[in-house]
Amino acid sequence: MSAFTRRVLLAIAALPVAGAARAAKTPSPPPPPVIGAVAPLTGDLSLVGDEGKRGIALAVDMINSQGGIAGVPAALVTANAIDQGHAGAAVGGLINTDHANLILSAGTSALCYPASAAAELAQTPFIELTATADGITARGFKYLLRAGPTTGMIAALAVQTLQSRHAGRKLGFLFNTGATGGAIAAATLNALTAAKTPPWLTIGYAEGGSDLFEPVGRLKRAGVEIVLHAGGPSEVLAFFTAMVEQSWHPGAVLGCGDGYGLRETAYAIGPAFEGTAIIAAPYYPQDAASVKAAYVARYGMEPRAPDSLTAYVGALFTLAALNKLNGDTNKLLDFLRQSNAPPGALPNGFGVQFDHTGQNTRSFVTLQRWRHGALIPA
Repeated sequence: MSAFTRRVLLAIAALPVAGAARAAKTPSPPPPPVIGAVAPLTGDLSLVGDEGKRGIALAVDMINSQGGIAGVPAALVTANAIDQGHAGAAVGGLINTDHANLILSAGTSALCYPASAAAELAQTPFIELTATADGITARGFKYLLRAGPTTGMIAALAVQTLQSRHAGRKLGFLFNTGATGGAIAAATLNALTAAKTPPWLTIGYAEGGSDLFEPVGRLKRAGVEIVLHAGGPSEVLAFFTAMVEQSWHPGAVLGCGDGYGLRETAYAIGPAFEGTAIIAAPYYPQDAASVKAAYVARYGMEPRAPDSLTAYVGALFTLAALNKLNGDTNKLLDFLRQSNAPPGALPNGFGVQFDHTGQNTRSFVTLQRWRHGALIPA
């Protein structure tokens, strides 16, 4: 048993079980637990979604290696949230056809909104693991918790980084206006305005934009010295392609959003991506060495992004809690809301403490940098 697993199980074991059964009769064996995983598995965000799904699968492997949930191996069923129009139906299929009684989401913000709404209507616990938009937990949902960080956390670190490392330089802010990029933009612009350091130039564009030649030209003509970019995978590639085409590169690029944490993005762009700083959840620190080893053993490759580890820690903590509850998902959300795992209890450094909105306030993001195809602390 890894040191992390011991820490998680000890943290779970220390929590009270509300309404513990007092009946003398031996309860009936619980049905085999069915865990539903929803993620984008096709399209521009397929690698992001698949990386999160891999983290969930590793968590299910781990809990099953420790005896499963209430002594029964957990089954994992997955659904493809192709786009916003299909995300709710994907969750509905997991619940109604596959009989999942817990949904773990490793998606993106645009997909989480309809997916979590479908689970709310079905009164099925929905744990968001990786999507970051602040508004996800601002809707008063009773069946929703988020284990991972928020766009507000991303924006706060972006502003702190700009002020501490790039003060006085002309800032260009480029972002897509989708659920994630738009949320990052709103939080960042508010923070920059409050700090009386507005960007030199701000440019928004439609999510999924594959041609950023004109916005890059505007940044170049404005004499921008550092670019903060919130974009998806194809948009990051379009941004760097446009810079190469115009023989321009700012003094620094600070990336955030769904596209900058993928190793495949770094490989596709090549040397021009070297040294790019990003803001994201932690990428496999030393405490997560055993998780990384399990990933490599199962998938035959290095982890592609922080998303798999972020999904793994949230999923495993959830499944360990469900195990203590004998698989009773009706008590799961209240139990998790009472959780109090200190910072550093999880292998990526997260702790667990949910606020009244259902947000894990002990998740966070860090400043990292791409070096030789790998993410390292910046």
